[in-house]
Amino acid sequence: MNVIYKNIFFVLIILIMNSYKILAQETDNIIGKKFTIKSKILDENRDIQIYFPESYNSSKKDYPVLYILDGQRLYTLGVSLSQSFRNTVKMSPEFIVVGINNKYPDRFSHFQKIDFLDFIDKELIQYVDKNYRTTDERILFGWEFAGAYVIESLIRKPKLFSGHIAASPYPVDETWFAEKTRVEQLEGKLNENLQSHLYFTVSEGEGGVVNGTEKLNSLLKKKAPDSLHWNYRVILDEQHLSTAHATLFQGLRNYFYGYEVFQIYSLEQFNKAGGLKNFYKYNKIRADRFGFSEQPEAWSMFTIVRNAIRADKFDQFELFMDEFKLSNMIETIDIRNANSIAQYYLKYENYNGAIDIYQKMAGVNPDNARIQNELGDIYYTLNDNESAKTYYKKAIVLAKESNDKRLSDYQKDLAKL
Repeated sequence: MNVIYKNIFFVLIILIMNSYKILAQETDNIIGKKFTIKSKILDENRDIQIYFPESYNSSKKDYPVLYILDGQRLYTLGVSLSQSFRNTVKMSPEFIVVGINNKYPDRFSHFQKIDFLDFIDKELIQYVDKNYRTTDERILFGWEFAGAYVIESLIRKPKLFSGHIAASPYPVDETWFAEKTRVEQLEGKLNENLQSHLYFTVSEGEGGVVNGTEKLNSLLKKKAPDSLHWNYRVILDEQHLSTAHATLFQGLRNYFYGYEVFQIYSLEQFNKAGGLKNFYKYNKIRADRFGFSEQPEAWSMFTIVRNAIRADKFDQFELFMDEFKLSNMIETIDIRNANSIAQYYLKYENYNGAIDIYQKMAGVNPDNARIQNELGDIYYTLNDNESAKTYYKKAIVLAKESNDKRLSDYQKDLAKL
């Protein structure tokens, strides 16, 4: 009998293990698509990866394209950011990601050839534009030697890409294609009213990379035309091998400046940036470039008001509330956020301000018993018992209809009168 039980036990174990295999079937995880271009210019096959935004198949619109040099290493970073930028706070329009794969040790030699840029221009971009729905807005990103090649593309084909993002561009102060360095060549282009966008970075202690980026930064400070939108950043707490990640994130935010809903995280930061004047300027840029309404969004206005509350600056709080009084901020924001504004009015015994907020909240939330009770409390404080009684009674009726657990509290408030 023991042998039989043991056999049954082993059979059960095998069945359980097989059931787990059925529940957890493995499949290939493919991000986007892959294709190969038989390049006549380079006389070789080039492997390309491409990712499409979630809405691509269900829409008919065209999309900007982010081209990533060293796709074998950084393509998935671009895909991750394209998805992250479309979360709750949308930081950019949707865009296609194209990764241009390289193989070691050939990787370095490609960035020493002028015809590699011709391949990107005349073969890769033409293929992508012909086969997929794209706008004429293109961004090129590269790290290290590829970062220097991003600068090279700005010099040699300044209209090919509208955005250029370079992480640790080494060696940006050298070249293999001409007697002059890239920095010297770019200086000649600056006189041509160069219209583009450039974002480049370096981390602390990168030696020769820093020497080159500082020369480039110095040149642009002195001679960059207004038509060239550029930004240089020394990234703290990073190293050469990690600058690509921080640079692409910040570079895309910088390139798509104005797309994200305006929000601010401290009153000091808001005032330092130019206050309300900068706020309205940002919304105009957002409207002009991306087609949003020039009217500020309710969340944007609330973040400004909220930071005055956090800093406990009632004078600036009142200034902002007066500025936004004709907007629909209170009616649009979350009820908890609106309540925080009313409560701040009460902290400084500005009862009329609090009443105005609660009445607007009641208009949007007519079934909310607590709002009515809060109004009753304010009028009770003002010794206006008749008005207090009216709102307390409304709160009790609404609480009974909605099974509000605070019904007994509202009844106690009415009993005070």
